[in-house]
Amino acid sequence: MGASESIAIQVNLNRPDRFYFVGEQVSGNILFQNDHNQLKLEEIILKLVGELGYTTQESRSSTDINGNTTTENYTDYHDIPFFTISLPLARPIDGQQKMILDRGTYTWPFEFSLPENLPPSSSPNNESYPHIKYYTQVILGRQWYKSNMTKTHIFTISPRMNIHHMNDIQETQFFTHQNRKQLRLQCCLLQDVIVPGKTLSFLIKLHNPRRSKIKRIEAIFMQCRHTAFDRHNEIIVSADLPNLNEFNELYLQRNFELLVPNIYLTPTSSFSTSFHGYSHYITVHYELKLQIKSHGVFTDFQLSVPVIVDIETISEQ
Repeated sequence: MGASESIAIQVNLNRPDRFYFVGEQVSGNILFQNDHNQLKLEEIILKLVGELGYTTQESRSSTDINGNTTTENYTDYHDIPFFTISLPLARPIDGQQKMILDRGTYTWPFEFSLPENLPPSSSPNNESYPHIKYYTQVILGRQWYKSNMTKTHIFTISPRMNIHHMNDIQETQFFTHQNRKQLRLQCCLLQDVIVPGKTLSFLIKLHNPRRSKIKRIEAIFMQCRHTAFDRHNEIIVSADLPNLNEFNELYLQRNFELLVPNIYLTPTSSFSTSFHGYSHYITVHYELKLQIKSHGVFTDFQLSVPVIVDIETISEQ
């Protein structure tokens, strides 16, 4: 598409927030404002694409005329399509090779159903790699020697999970870590599953036989996405635990809470696909990290506790 050309394509979905559960029907219309006197096209297509994106770290070496070798490190971005739906919106008629659109406004409706087995969109921050991303793409196909006109819109797909079967009280599991001064931290979650907009409740036990002075304890709830090649950690919420600054008591046992933001979070999940004979996967899990900052050398440490994140279905919302 040349710099002198203009294109105005609007995709209007039946959900303004562009959020869909698997198995739902997606409908809407394409609005195209053509500013050309006569635009010649071979076809107009709407594509729904699901991609698994990841990065690899590469390097390239070069040698100059003096024999000096330099190595450049760079990041290579990969986008693996694992799902595609193509909907023809307009094509030439009566055996013609192309269609001609006069200047003006054009509208095409569309409708399709989402499969039940799609993996969830990555959120928050679906631009960070690795990720699962879905988008619609309007393609105005032109002759082979001219670039196609395209317009892309991101939207979100979520699974329908039922949290009730995981809400039964399970055996309490404590996670433990200790530093060189025998300062021992134990933590267990007070619920098996959390959902956005609710509190993450946990119990802390602290044994401090040498009465080491603790500067503070920070609680960090984070999302971890990783593939075989890369990973991304996203902090969802963090806070210093209250009333623990300069703590040096012998023992502590107390419940604490973190309010999880009421935003869409990719549920704990994993997904694998094949592309050109190679297998690719992405996993999403969550952790509660407790970071102890204490006085002294090499006395800071952290404890990680796995957290299961689910979603509330439409009926529960």
